[in-house]
Amino acid sequence: MSQSDTYTRWAVLASGEGGGRMASTLFSRTENPGIDDRVLVMNTNRADIANTIDRIEQNTIDIQDIRADHTLEFGPLDGVGNYFPGGEQCAAVDETRITEAITTGGVDEADAFLYMTTLGGGTGNGSVPYIIDSLKNNPPTNAMRDVTHVALAAWPYDFEGGQRHFNAVSGLSRLLRWYDGSQNAEMVLLISNSHVSNDEELGEDDESRHETVNRNAIEAVDMMISAGRETYSVVDVRDLIAWPRRLDEYHFTAGTAMEQPSIFELELLFDKAADNLFIPMDPATAKVVYAIVRVPQHAIDSGEYSEAGLERRLQRWLASNGMDNVVHQMPTLTPHQSRRDSIDVLLLFGGFDLDPLLDVSWSKFERMMDEATDSGLSSEVDSLEGETFPPRRFRQIKQNLEDYLSDNSG
Repeated sequence: MSQSDTYTRWAVLASGEGGGRMASTLFSRTENPGIDDRVLVMNTNRADIANTIDRIEQNTIDIQDIRADHTLEFGPLDGVGNYFPGGEQCAAVDETRITEAITTGGVDEADAFLYMTTLGGGTGNGSVPYIIDSLKNNPPTNAMRDVTHVALAAWPYDFEGGQRHFNAVSGLSRLLRWYDGSQNAEMVLLISNSHVSNDEELGEDDESRHETVNRNAIEAVDMMISAGRETYSVVDVRDLIAWPRRLDEYHFTAGTAMEQPSIFELELLFDKAADNLFIPMDPATAKVVYAIVRVPQHAIDSGEYSEAGLERRLQRWLASNGMDNVVHQMPTLTPHQSRRDSIDVLLLFGGFDLDPLLDVSWSKFERMMDEATDSGLSSEVDSLEGETFPPRRFRQIKQNLEDYLSDNSG
């Protein structure tokens, strides 16, 4: 089978300081096929967006005129702190400007939007769920009616304060379901800062911790994008979301085994990827598993690897690990043209038990939720639209997530 010329075009929309860090890591690569220059970096704070621009401009050779064409400072406030309703309200106030930046900058010429944000803060965590809902329900162009919306969301460190964990749980709820209870993002890909970075090895170096998390996230993104571009039977992002949509379970996480010796058996590499998960979770609880395997071109040409063979190996691995909850699995074989004789593996797990991730955060979330639903959380951005963020909205955030967890409890 000849390689298809059809591929998925992605765009990246990064909001907030954490989202900007992830985007700068992505664009530190010399090539970004599938994305090209379809990128928009957004923030409510002028200094944070300048820092993101500096990181990108120092590392990339692909994007020209980043400052002029691919950044947007939105909202009437210079930052919203850790108050996520402020980020949401700023996005609502400047919804038209955000939409114009997407359409005039060519970002809308994409099949899938990848939103990057951290869930512990205010700007990205507040704005990204709002923007997804807005673009899905009021697409500015006909072409954008068919765009798939994927969120890459980073969970705060376990040691961070209650406000950030309250934000994280609230952000997860709003990414999964909007206030009216409808599905929001088609895929929410989660990565936990504490689970991926090793605090004991990295000490108190925040920059090193962030870089470790971002590097792992971008490696997974690169593999996921390549599945819709370089495979022999192209896997579009719509293939990745089809079954989760039917199951109403569209939260995902990844496990990777990168640059592994080609002499290793695939089952061993699947084991390694499952041991390198991005959040605390039990793979046996997953309902959906996707395996993306990248091997040297010559190994495919020689017949050493085939998609049919990969599918058999994945099925055997799932069976041998007791993954009886899996109702859908899909393998994808991707070639690489470099001289390195190594294999990369990405496992995407979907529809799994979220309790291990929520374990540290939930008690902190509930304490602050009691305050929010009793009298509302106060902030200087409450006057943005002439009224506070109402307690009923906080109640809806909690109810929507509890409903989602209950519906997906098995």
